[in-house]
Amino acid sequence: MADAAFWIAWGIPTAGREPQALALLRETRGYLDRLTQDGKIERFDIAILKPQSTELGGFILIQGSQEKIDALRRDEDFQVWLNKAQLVADRVGMVDAWINDGLTEATDLYEQALREAGITP
Repeated sequence: MADAAFWIAWGIPTAGREPQALALLRETRGYLDRLTQDGKIERFDIAILKPQSTELGGFILIQGSQEKIDALRRDEDFQVWLNKAQLVADRVGMVDAWINDGLTEATDLYEQALREAGITP
């Protein structure tokens, strides 16, 4: 079961690059499907957000073991894909996440921080 993930979010397409953004989104589904089939990740979810007042356009949550997530970050094909995303969308960002069994590590670290900050005994 996946215990680690990262969240990749993007804003609206860069003005003048909307067709390329749409093409990359379509390409991304196939790319992530291949990563799943090859066992490089356990699963992924893509969300395109409905029009709203923020500039967040969508996100992907890629899940796997900590080892798989670490390896993917260093994978050249992944780095090229991420650079392509930055060329066609504004505000592309990536954040590590704890999921499933990894939540224990997250809560343990939070409890430790509370103790060290003097908030809890």
